[in-house]
Amino acid sequence: MQKILQTLNHRKVFRVATVYSVVAWLLMQILDIVLPTFNAPLWVNQTLLLLLLLGLPLVTILAWLMDGQTEELDEQKITTSQQRKSLIFGGSASSSLAFGLIFLAVTFLLMDRFLFSSNERASTIQNSTDVNQQIVQRTSITLPSNQSIALAEMMPLGVGRKSLAISSQGNFLAYAANESGSLKIYIRPMASFEAYPLNGTEGGFSPFFSPDEQWLGFVTPTHILKIPVSGGSPQSLTESTNVYGITWGLDNNIVFSEREGMRIASISADGGQKKVLLESTDSLFDPEILPDNRGILLSNASSVIQLFDPEIGVVRPVIPRGRDARYIDTGHIVYTGMESYMAVSFNLETMSIEGSPFPILDGVLTEAIGVSQLTFSNNGILAYIPGADMGIVTPIWANRNGDETPISLDSRRYGSFDLSPDASQVALSIVDGSDSDIWVYDFDRQTSPQRLTVGRGALFPRWSLDGNDIAFGAQNPVNSDVRARLDIQGSGEVESTRIDADFADLIVPDSWGKNGELIVSAASKADQGLDLYIIDPADQERRPFVVTENSEWGASFSPNNDYVAFTTDVSGQYQINVKRFPPTEERWVISSGYGEEPFWSEDGSEIFYRRGNQWLSIPVKTSPEFEAGVPEILFEGPYGNVYGISYGVVDNGEKFFLLKQPDQELPKEINIVNNWTKELN
Repeated sequence: MQKILQTLNHRKVFRVATVYSVVAWLLMQILDIVLPTFNAPLWVNQTLLLLLLLGLPLVTILAWLMDGQTEELDEQKITTSQQRKSLIFGGSASSSLAFGLIFLAVTFLLMDRFLFSSNERASTIQNSTDVNQQIVQRTSITLPSNQSIALAEMMPLGVGRKSLAISSQGNFLAYAANESGSLKIYIRPMASFEAYPLNGTEGGFSPFFSPDEQWLGFVTPTHILKIPVSGGSPQSLTESTNVYGITWGLDNNIVFSEREGMRIASISADGGQKKVLLESTDSLFDPEILPDNRGILLSNASSVIQLFDPEIGVVRPVIPRGRDARYIDTGHIVYTGMESYMAVSFNLETMSIEGSPFPILDGVLTEAIGVSQLTFSNNGILAYIPGADMGIVTPIWANRNGDETPISLDSRRYGSFDLSPDASQVALSIVDGSDSDIWVYDFDRQTSPQRLTVGRGALFPRWSLDGNDIAFGAQNPVNSDVRARLDIQGSGEVESTRIDADFADLIVPDSWGKNGELIVSAASKADQGLDLYIIDPADQERRPFVVTENSEWGASFSPNNDYVAFTTDVSGQYQINVKRFPPTEERWVISSGYGEEPFWSEDGSEIFYRRGNQWLSIPVKTSPEFEAGVPEILFEGPYGNVYGISYGVVDNGEKFFLLKQPDQELPKEINIVNNWTKELN
């Protein structure tokens, strides 16, 4: 062994290896600082490390060979072992020291690259951030080429879905990604250049972190689950459908909106029995728990931010125009406004706003019903997806191939709509501030729309088959008329008839039958989802059509009135079903997987429906027995997903009325702002 060491010393192997290791270590430290500045992906760092490690044995071998060649030339100049030792390290002890330096340098490199945890790295970054608390820093993250952020239209059930979440201390970012048509949640440590998938989250959306950053919660069409941030097996916490907003409180309770916003509930993060906090006749979304559990911020379908006090069970409005509100420790509520992301001072003692709202950020991707793709941590890190407000839409015509024809209607925030039987007019709900009303536009006259309701919170217009009546739902409980006889061509006065039939929730008119009956989506009790009922407007008698523990809505009579197509979530996702009218026990599932909003062609030979951003057609026969063919995709596009039916069909399925959203490429970028709250001062 001593002879081998002497030979290595003689050929300067230790010197070369030591110098190489030190230089490699210094180089990696420099790269650790420089590469994040350029948002270099993780593989760059890993590749450079691998090359440096592979270089160590290479230069060692070269040193051995090259020094061996020069040894013969220098043999006359250096004749004693003592001289050689003095030229290098001074003996075997020094050789051992050199060997130890090599070992320590290489070991440190390996530990620095692979063994330091993401939390340790995140802590380093946080310490660095603390040094620059007064500096607002902006950067961005770009997803790999095969990924994009999953928009609401791509997700199950379509609306009210968050795609993005950041942990409380800003150490982790989670996003729902669309990868080759499949949905999965990814985690990106903020100290890393690369995200990793959480296996077991397939089909999941609406990610949210535990306060201690150890767990990630997420939602599927049928369940609320959690999974370790580091990866592992997901754990189901409770069954739940149509979750429209969810948050993890400091008391280890998870609060969420379910059943189209008709129920606010909570469950322990450890599992157990679900607790109902609020049953509502108004749709309430986006729960946000205030500090010390003083209350819960909520949003309703009319874009009013409300405050719920669980102690006394009272809900009251606090901000008249906004959605998706959150409280921050600067003493502000931040929320999605109608034009910008907004902030307003909020007094926790009086539980009231102070001063006027002001804009803080533009260019945040916001879906049609007001859910903004934005999230922030408790220590001043904000993340958002840049993009357009998808709620500002433009009415257009499209044929079966998706070819578009413009309509002389302004781009604005439209709600649900319906075409008159002769397709000469369209009734639209237009959202203006915290209210919405029904307007009618005449395609032939091309004049400005005529307003038919005032201050009623009117939504979901539905023309009768004779064109004389429009049924609508109303958010205003004082004026909850659901049927109006309209003198469209005359004075424009509205003669209204209130239909409530002892329902617990807003009635959504779906379709008129040829005998004057009206099929509606409504809840008979506040603790259940929507069901289908038949109402005779003359006597307001209510007859159940489909009443289950699940949700059924969006019903459409066939032209002969002998069948009804509707949407149901009985399978865990929305699908199109068909039943006879009057009803029997028979039921046909006709959609292939996820589908909603059925619509019959005028001759009854097709049923159209929507699947995300795709429009499909199913050939059907109703005589002598019902038969359904194979669904066919007609076209797809960025068309508005509004409450109720989001399209109309005329000319026996040759022409579609749609609300076109702003052009928006599949988002692949996430913007990060450090210390963003400094801009609130």
